[in-house]
Amino acid sequence: MRILLQFPEGLKQTALAQAAKLEAKGHEIFLSASACFGACDLPLEETRVLKIQKILHFGHAEFMKVKISGVKIEYIPCFAEIPLAAQKATIEKAAQLLVASGAKKLALVFPIQQLKNSPLVKSELEAKGFFVAIGKGGAHVKHMGQVLGCDPSAAYNGAAAQSDTIIYYGGGRFHPTGIPSTKPVLCIDPHLGSAYWITDELVKQEKRRKGALLAASEAKTFGILVSTKCGQCNLAAAKQAKKLIEKKGRRAEILVANEFSPISLANFLSFNAYINTACPRISDDGEAYGKPIVNALDIKRLIELLI
Repeated sequence: MRILLQFPEGLKQTALAQAAKLEAKGHEIFLSASACFGACDLPLEETRVLKIQKILHFGHAEFMKVKISGVKIEYIPCFAEIPLAAQKATIEKAAQLLVASGAKKLALVFPIQQLKNSPLVKSELEAKGFFVAIGKGGAHVKHMGQVLGCDPSAAYNGAAAQSDTIIYYGGGRFHPTGIPSTKPVLCIDPHLGSAYWITDELVKQEKRRKGALLAASEAKTFGILVSTKCGQCNLAAAKQAKKLIEKKGRRAEILVANEFSPISLANFLSFNAYINTACPRISDDGEAYGKPIVNALDIKRLIELLI
């Protein structure tokens, strides 16, 4: 079978070993060298050109059903293996911070890599007297408590809605900085053995979002970003945004690409601002683009500001 392997950046170092296993079974293997931003970002162009029969996507849970004639798609999540003693020690550090803050009701969220560790985290926190709830994200989120870079809603949906504090259990800041700043957020990083509040950073991020909205409200011309990635393409939202903006007497055009970057947009000098219908985390790098970026979810507020 002709198989294409795809890895996010953090797992590309395992590509050679994974290829060797499959080649030993007689398969013809190709490795996708394109950037991979998540399970929303399958290598469909490579699949078409190489006549691939199967895609193996490593590192993430299934994001959406993608049907390609003659092609099988399999998601292979990778789970973190952390010694039990180390996890308990890190949770103890977090518990001390939570007690000091007066937190009682917690919403526990985590990336897919920590799915198997989450029951221990929940039971340890409950043993220390906290009430721990686990919510469910949107339609693209496979597991209870799991958050995606584009969907943190497990932090405040269902039982999690009654929490007074959100706990993010996992490494790095990418996922927790996508959580809205309506409640305190405590990060527990089992890889570094640390626990720290990220609330102030989220508040600053919210201020930047509001600043981008105000700046965009002064724009006369808008570029509306549409991604061709299978899990990010939202042409309907782009067309609706264009219609609403033009009703306000402003100019808007739709820009299409598989991947957007400050370099790819730099020479579109006529646009004063961008409306982003692709990955909402593009707006995190708004300063690098040199122009305000407003996510599609904020289009209603932007239209209200356009006079």
